[in-house]
Amino acid sequence: MTEEELKVFDKRHWVNPEARAEQDAKEADLKRHPTLVAKLEDRVAQSEAKLKEYIAAYKEKMAENDQWRARMEKDVDRRLEGKTTEFFRKIMPELDHLAMAADSAKKTGDVESLIAGILMIKSGFTRVFSEYGLKEIECLGKPFSPELMEAVHVIAVNEKEKDNTVVEIVRAGFLMNETLMRPAKVVVGRCEE
Repeated sequence: MTEEELKVFDKRHWVNPEARAEQDAKEADLKRHPTLVAKLEDRVAQSEAKLKEYIAAYKEKMAENDQWRARMEKDVDRRLEGKTTEFFRKIMPELDHLAMAADSAKKTGDVESLIAGILMIKSGFTRVFSEYGLKEIECLGKPFSPELMEAVHVIAVNEKEKDNTVVEIVRAGFLMNETLMRPAKVVVGRCEE
């Protein structure tokens, strides 16, 4: 019998550095993914990053829109307040004229002067209102229009040309820049032949 040499291999990693390197390489191979899976994981990560960017940009734009809306509301409120102030400044003189007409009527009792003063004041109000787009609907002697007028009474007329025509205004109607504010209440003539 020949003596064979007995060799012992200690595979503990702290004992044999070569075995340790070989074991680490095997573990690294197990942890490595196939290339397709790695590419897909990269795409998912990129897509998630883009999605986060888009969400952040969306939130930023929404905040900007909210700030813009708030600024616009403040601007509209400021302009409205300015226009309202301007409007009342323009009608104050007409209110003063009304007060003077009432005082004058108490002192003098002159009905003719009172009527003339009231008509002048009405004219002043009409002028101020027209500056803001409010105008009275002219309907006396015109054909009845149900879009602009409300018939409160129908009376018999003898002339054929007054048939379905406004013969009296009970209450004036108004348009504000072509929008109906209040229909005119009118009496309409009806020819019965």
